[in-house]
This record gives sequence, C-alpha cells and structure tokens, in this order.
Amino acid sequence: MTLYRAVSTDEYRDFKVDRNFRTAKNTLEAKQFFKSERAVLEFVKVAIKRAYRPPYKYILFINVDSQCLEAVDLQAQDLDGYDAITIQEDDLPSFNNCVTFTTEQYV
Repeated sequence: MTLYRAVSTDEYRDFKVDRNFRTAKNTLEAKQFFKSERAVLEFVKVAIKRAYRPPYKYILFINVDSQCLEAVDLQAQDLDGYDAITIQEDDLPSFNNCVTFTTEQYV
C-alpha cells in the first residue's frame, strides 16, 4: 500500500535523518497520511493558495506493508474531502516499522 504526506522543509530534513516519522515540539501530536496521490496534490495546491506556514515543499510517497499496518492503531478519516489515516504520536514507532520504502517529490 502507498500513502502520501505533504511535508515542510524542516519535516523533510528530520525525516531524512533516519527515515522515521515523529512529531516535533509545538506541532500536532499525530501524523496524517492521504490514501491517494490526487488527494495530497490537491491538498498542497490549496495550501499554496492559502499561504500555509510553513509551506509544504515535498510530497513523500510511503510504501507500507499492509499486513504490518493492520496491527497499528490508526484512525481512518476524511481529510479535506479525501480518504486519509491518522497515526497518533505513540503509534508512530509501530508505523515506522511498517514502512518498506519511501521516495519524495519536490513541489
């Protein structure tokens, strides 16, 4: 399964350190991932129009082991009209163990 996440330059740099998702001080204590590339691209387009700060500069394409992901406590949700999942901070280490490969695209 592939998930998609828009990230700022700071989050991208943090992720590149050890390829793990984690929360940072003064941020949402969870990570949200879109289930489609179309959704994340639309999200970034809207964020640019609304001048979100910090701006999203990269899209991460995250391949995860679906069977492993079934054991992770996640919340399915509608995020800006698109299917997404939320992983709470305490469950990010388990989620990170399910990630098999990532690529990125500069936006």
